Amino acid sequence: MSRRTQENLIAAALLCVFIGVIVMSLGYGPRARMIPLPLATFGIILVVVQIIWQNLRSTTELQVDLLQVLTRQAEEAGAAPGEGEGGSKRNSSWRKEAVALGIVAVLVGLILLVGPIPAVFAFTGGYFLLSRHYSWLKGIIYTVAFTVAVYLLFVVALEVQLYHGVLEPLVERFR
Repeated sequence: MSRRTQENLIAAALLCVFIGVIVMSLGYGPRARMIPLPLATFGIILVVVQIIWQNLRSTTELQVDLLQVLTRQAEEAGAAPGEGEGGSKRNSSWRKEAVALGIVAVLVGLILLVGPIPAVFAFTGGYFLLSRHYSWLKGIIYTVAFTVAVYLLFVVALEVQLYHGVLEPLVERFR
């Protein structure tokens, strides 16, 4: 099976999922469908654009290493992809995958322990400061701004009742 066929099958599966979300959300009340309906509609638009884009371009232009993009690790200077030792590329690939999975696991663990708002604050601040993507002052400012935006969007505007985490009884004891 060619790479293009595989990508089209994945896109078709995503399209089916988004259509299923729209069909299911039509049975919800007007407030309950405020999130799934626009997101699924936007998802369908993006998937259709993706299908058109990937079928009109040559397959050589579609080579993107998503793990490299997510972990922000650049290729070695002067070495083209695939050159050099074959084992080192494979070793760095599993390290990148482990880092990406570790990042997701940390976020999910934080959400389960302390809830989404403190988890967003700790994760975003930790990522900005540990990755040295920003200086510590800019990192804190962006972390606070992002956390406030998430809080205002979900708690104030959408009035979503947030999960408080496993540690909530421990925190309540000290109030």
